[in-house]
Amino acid sequence: MVATESQRDPVVTVIPALDGLRALAAGLVLLTHAAFLTGFGATGGLVGRLWSRGDFGVAIFFALSGFLLHRGLIAADVDGRLDVFGYAVRRAARLLPAYWLVLAVVAVGATPPLRDVVIHAAALQIYWPDAWIGAFGQSWSIATEIAFYVSLPLAVLGLRPLRRRHAHAPLTVLCLLAVALTTTSGLGGDAVVGEDIFYDRWLHSRAPHFLLGMICAETFLARGHRVSHLLTRWGGDVVACLAVAGGAYLLATTPIAGGLDLSPGTSTDVVVRTALSGVVALGLLLPLTHGGPSGYRTVLSHPTVRHLGVISYGLFLWHVPVFIALYAVSGVPEFTGALLPLLALGVPLSLGLAAATHRWVEVPSSRLAGRFLARRRRREDERREHEDAHAPLHR
Repeated sequence: MVATESQRDPVVTVIPALDGLRALAAGLVLLTHAAFLTGFGATGGLVGRLWSRGDFGVAIFFALSGFLLHRGLIAADVDGRLDVFGYAVRRAARLLPAYWLVLAVVAVGATPPLRDVVIHAAALQIYWPDAWIGAFGQSWSIATEIAFYVSLPLAVLGLRPLRRRHAHAPLTVLCLLAVALTTTSGLGGDAVVGEDIFYDRWLHSRAPHFLLGMICAETFLARGHRVSHLLTRWGGDVVACLAVAGGAYLLATTPIAGGLDLSPGTSTDVVVRTALSGVVALGLLLPLTHGGPSGYRTVLSHPTVRHLGVISYGLFLWHVPVFIALYAVSGVPEFTGALLPLLALGVPLSLGLAAATHRWVEVPSSRLAGRFLARRRRREDERREHEDAHAPLHR
């Protein structure tokens, strides 16, 4: 008998609809850049403002990373199988080869200063005020993501003593951190592009989004916790979750969340955006992690939508370079319209490059990492067997 999704252990079960949510997040990011480059965000009325706020797709990506990676690490830690080295190798193989490939193409096509290319190759661009490559501007979130990858195992290990004393303690700590870091996310606001460091792109400012995903994962190990009960109840009401997420998204298009372009945002603007984008991310994630069957889950689980989610990393990497290249080839100045031609040409090209990158770069690099780790485990097993076999001789 094959267990249904609801019968499996939610700490380890695969949730197909999360691929679809990843596709939705990538689509939002694509729309926000299309709106910005064509000027549609400023001229398109409500629709333009909705597209411009597609940067909230990044918060969804971060929440997904927090949920999936934290869920995997705490499951391994509880079972005594936590392998930090293996985790690091898998993350590097998943992220870096495709990232470096697109960066290399951008470096050849856009010819930015070598210094900026090196900084981007090391994924350190958010820590320099003027390390900006316009055709690869969306890559800042990769630097933030890598900072989270580095910090997560440390967080899991740091929570281990608390978990041993009380299974609910880590969830309480994560909730308090999410609240505290949301209120302080605006520290270092009022940044100007090319002149100041955007501190709101550092991990301390984006951590609330990762923490929301981590909290969702942690509830499966703390079922008696009040937060676990709340999230389970909220996740079961799909309509309410989507309505709240939609309301927060709409509210974020108003002046309460600051500007919709690259103009400086105040510290208050950053805090409001962090909070509202967190509500959006949680409202979209909860029905998939804590809810049951629904039309929302069915749509995001559709094979076509899932496929778009599977190649979404490549779409995220390629779409801005493709958009910029189309403007350069056509001779049409940026910010002067041409929205429909940009989408008609840019989206299929970006999807094609994303699919090719997934097939020929992402999958092979992940398989190579898997084979490397498998050989490493075999060597360690052989070493332990050898030590066990010779142990009596040394007693």
